[in-house]
Amino acid sequence: MSYRPNVSGVAVFVDLLIQHLEKSGHEIILVVPARRMRTSKEIISPTLTRYNLRSFSNPLRSGFFLPFRVRRIVNDIIETTKPDIVHVNDPMAMSRYVQDAASEQGIPVIVSNHFMLDYILVYLPKFIRNWTRPFFRGWVVKFYNRCDAVVAPSQMVAVALEKMGVTKPVVTLSNGVDIHRFFSYFPLAETRANLGLGQVSTILYVGRVDKDKSVDVLINAFSKVRQKTPCQLLIVGDGNELGHIKKRFEDLIQAKALFFTGQIDHQSGDLVAVYELADVFVMPSNIETQSISTMEAMASSKPVIAANGGALPELVKHEQNGLLFKPGDVEDLTISLERLINNPQLCHDYGAKGLELVAKHELDISLGLFENLYSDSLARHKNSQ
Repeated sequence: MSYRPNVSGVAVFVDLLIQHLEKSGHEIILVVPARRMRTSKEIISPTLTRYNLRSFSNPLRSGFFLPFRVRRIVNDIIETTKPDIVHVNDPMAMSRYVQDAASEQGIPVIVSNHFMLDYILVYLPKFIRNWTRPFFRGWVVKFYNRCDAVVAPSQMVAVALEKMGVTKPVVTLSNGVDIHRFFSYFPLAETRANLGLGQVSTILYVGRVDKDKSVDVLINAFSKVRQKTPCQLLIVGDGNELGHIKKRFEDLIQAKALFFTGQIDHQSGDLVAVYELADVFVMPSNIETQSISTMEAMASSKPVIAANGGALPELVKHEQNGLLFKPGDVEDLTISLERLINNPQLCHDYGAKGLELVAKHELDISLGLFENLYSDSLARHKNSQ
């Protein structure tokens, strides 16, 4: 599964879930790909043990690793630790090994779906994407139908899974956001000085800088907006496209209009601070299964402009807490940016409404529902035996 130091929403969710389960007194066995061709075991705390299984670098996605001949190792871990329940967060090789081993031991398996097929296909050459789509769809559905329950972070994902052919129960559970943490105050002058930012309006993006995130669409729209209105764009995150993006938009960097922080640790107060200084948050990706960073922006009481695609319309209500634009449409995004940048009162009203709407995604409530799902699944599994 994706886990720190990987940069992804899945890694953030898994980390938060583990922290919650530890506080609740549960023991967690974490099985993840190592970042080298060697297997190791770490006792992180009295209630958390992590197995890092030998892996090699993913040739299609820098920073991610694929397990290498670990099926027997996984079988031994499951047989030795005998967990009450197994929770996997993707349908990839490691999860398949864990699922097979758990099924042999009569242990129920829950899978969370954090991705859409385009997450995989975007890294393949264009000429084989359509050819491989049916294969990957069937591959995912077959795996999910072997699990005891499937978790979707949004209603859009739940509907999509059922249309794909998933017949096992699909439960919609939000990833959640720590509202109290992000609705905080940080000295803006200090944050601006640390990042080298000016005093003009700040547009913010937080997330991976990869092909599927459409960050270039945002930067192109921003470039048009700043020709009429003084503003700056702050990109927080890392990814395979970061170097290319910096080179492509070097003129904006030199003009001190476009800024990059790189990856900020999710546990750091610096992450909360960058949300605090933003005037507008933008999520240009149209394949979000929920978007933790969008919820964090809403919890920070910020207006959001988002692509009208994926699960984002479930969070961003057009002209209530933000604006939706046509995915990939630079002109449409430009119009939305201009409208908010030039209307501070509208930004304030949208931000207040966003905080109200995101309250139902409170982190402790969401993660508590996962605990309930574990208990229910375990009870159903025992009754069926």
